[in-house]
Amino acid sequence: MEHLRITVEGKAYDVIVETIDSNSSATAPVAVRSAAPAAAPAPAPAPKPVAAGSGDAPSPLAGIVQAIDAAVGSIVTEGDLVITLEAMKMYTPINAPMSGTITAIHVKVGDAVEEGQILYTIG
Repeated sequence: MEHLRITVEGKAYDVIVETIDSNSSATAPVAVRSAAPAAAPAPAPAPKPVAAGSGDAPSPLAGIVQAIDAAVGSIVTEGDLVITLEAMKMYTPINAPMSGTITAIHVKVGDAVEEGQILYTIG
């Protein structure tokens, strides 16, 4: 018999597992008792903020590009809608973090993006 601790969804369980040979058709009983909940895993680090004036606009979440409401050369003011992302059937507007001209758009409609991926650049 072997004593193991297994964690499922943040809750730890102490289990005793009996090993049986491969020729046996009988199943061994398994004793399970709940242990104190394990400490929750540390949250993922927050994405690094974009330096003021850098112009790169990172995605705040992973999702699919649903709409692009500006084009290269468009003049935007802080807060203007530039891109709409969809994640888990929810739409998230990505607004311009500062005023300026869109100098590059790094994605297209339908692209899957990762959190922190640069979506567009304002110059």
